[in-house]
Amino acid sequence: MSRTGAAWAPARGPGPWRCGVGLAALLCIGAAPAPRIRYAVVVDAPIVTLEGQRAGPRIAYPGLPVDDRIAPDDFALDGDGSDIPSPEEIQAAQGRIKLAQLSQNYRPHPAIWKIGRGKATIYLFGTIHILPPGFQWRNEAIDGIVDQADMLIVESVDEKAGLDSLVNGPAPALPPLATRVSPDHRAALKRFTDGLSPGAAAALDGMQTWVAAIAIGYVNDFRAGEIPGPGADDWLEAQFRAAGKPVVPIENGDAVMATVSAIPEAEQRRMLDLALDAPERPRAEVRAPMHAWAKGEVGAASALTIDMAGSSGTEALSAPLLTNRNRAWADSLARRLKTPGTALFAAGIGHFVGPASLLDLLRQRGITVKRVE
Repeated sequence: MSRTGAAWAPARGPGPWRCGVGLAALLCIGAAPAPRIRYAVVVDAPIVTLEGQRAGPRIAYPGLPVDDRIAPDDFALDGDGSDIPSPEEIQAAQGRIKLAQLSQNYRPHPAIWKIGRGKATIYLFGTIHILPPGFQWRNEAIDGIVDQADMLIVESVDEKAGLDSLVNGPAPALPPLATRVSPDHRAALKRFTDGLSPGAAAALDGMQTWVAAIAIGYVNDFRAGEIPGPGADDWLEAQFRAAGKPVVPIENGDAVMATVSAIPEAEQRRMLDLALDAPERPRAEVRAPMHAWAKGEVGAASALTIDMAGSSGTEALSAPLLTNRNRAWADSLARRLKTPGTALFAAGIGHFVGPASLLDLLRQRGITVKRVE
């Protein structure tokens, strides 16, 4: 159950569902302090040595300055409640950034497409909604489009209401999660909840079943060493708002949320079982789709595409979260091509890969889709 793209997790849904950070913080920290995660600082040694002997030159990675092109380091998740970073926290943050940059031995160039008609141009950018601190994804192309575009079109903009709805749920009082999981998965659920604080376990019990399944996936990634932070959408929205340019939704997030919440409970419980069945993944495997995304690799052999194909959960969820929305978005973007101007449409990268992708649906409507990055 990957949480990278746009079909299974809230990171793949509309704006209100970009709440993986909140879910992870709630369930990984809960009411009890979490142990501080220590990161080794990467030393800038000129050579590599082995048992005191020179083994060869150091691998020359591209110089990636610590600037505003990386995801901000806003989510220490160390549970101490302090807003003022200590020297140790600053050192740990710097270590995380260096480690993240060291693992990115490439210049990022995520995929960007363009459609147009007459004097109307819409750039299409597949994003990842939740990124680890220090992960680089921007380049000159996306910066130039941000400067050029008159408006930003996103999935939804009412994030706070969506987060509250996900965590607290609009549904009536729910039975404990242990009674909603299948009998042969109760032991697995207990092993999972035993690692949570009492407050976090209680919060999990209060979630709708499909939301709880998503939360389990986020916590498993956190336990594998992944740290959730703001994604590409957050940066884009901040840039357009700071420039006084409109940020408009392409859909009604509450309506999409209601459609997903209306999935039969039996299907939601199947999703819960699948989440508990998912094997633990090393952080390198969790990161692989992110690296593919940052490299612009969206073909059939891409780690991103493969991850998406294996993470869509069930058809009951992928239809309202992915397929149906793609159709509606294709119609909406086709209508927007009648309005002159330049816009940037940013949505989860999962909507741009695989069968029935947004790109394929636009082409079926006679619209030429050109990849520009």
